[in-house]
Amino acid sequence: MPDETVVKRIRAKYNAVVNDLDERERRIWAATEAIAMGRGGITAVAAATGLSDRTVRNGIAEIRESKQLSS
Repeated sequence: MPDETVVKRIRAKYNAVVNDLDERERRIWAATEAIAMGRGGITAVAAATGLSDRTVRNGIAEIRESKQLSS
């Protein structure tokens, strides 16, 4: 279970931007937050945003794929 303080912080940031993001942008934003957190990031971001952990993982895969294509 992620730290509630961390979840609240992520939720506040997400709520500040969510209305300006489309589905793909939400997924990438969530993935970026999870990557920045490191271990437990996917769980914390999913809990904070209501997005599924699969959605966050898909965003991470998209970011990694994009980096590989640009190399």
